[in-house]
Amino acid sequence: MVTIVELRIPASQTLFAEAVEREPSIEMELEQVVQATGLPIRIRAGSVQDVEAALDATARIEGYDLISDERDGWLYSIRCGTDRFRVLPCVVETGGTVLTAALAEGTWTIRLRYTDHADVERTVDRLHENGIDTDITSIRSVSDDDIPTVGLTAEQYEALKLAVEYGYFEIPRRTSLEELSEHLDISHQSLSERLRRAQKGILNTNLTHADASRERAL
Repeated sequence: MVTIVELRIPASQTLFAEAVEREPSIEMELEQVVQATGLPIRIRAGSVQDVEAALDATARIEGYDLISDERDGWLYSIRCGTDRFRVLPCVVETGGTVLTAALAEGTWTIRLRYTDHADVERTVDRLHENGIDTDITSIRSVSDDDIPTVGLTAEQYEALKLAVEYGYFEIPRRTSLEELSEHLDISHQSLSERLRRAQKGILNTNLTHADASRERAL
């Protein structure tokens, strides 16, 4: 049994406070699995120039590199200092695993996974110690049978379920991205990106769960 927590944090109390102040409509999403030397963040705004102007205005980051330019936003590797406003170290150091983290409308929404329920309070306390206010919007226990869907957004789950039902993952394939995208009313490029993220989310969640189970067995 694991605990899944969703919390919200004002962007004004995080590393990207200045970026949001300069570009209020900016959206960010933490990538789960990316080969990068810094923090992998997918960013959406009016243009790449708007994104980089917002990043340049952010005093708490040391630098950034553009990794890829895709229809669903620009993927950056962001180099962070040791500033106390970093959220992720507070989570990891207190036993949490980040499943998803997304910024929209000036607020970060973060889903976390814990194998020990008591660590939830430790994380919240650590964040408060670092001047970061948190609003826990949901907390629930999840059985091992539910683990495969944890870490997926509703859109990713819908796309993955549809792909399985129509035989996209079978050999040979019984459908194409173009045909599936028509069912979801999105472009096939967007669907391809959504499926890749869904698969990465499942792999990340299940591998983390397997490691935790192995540790408990030792």
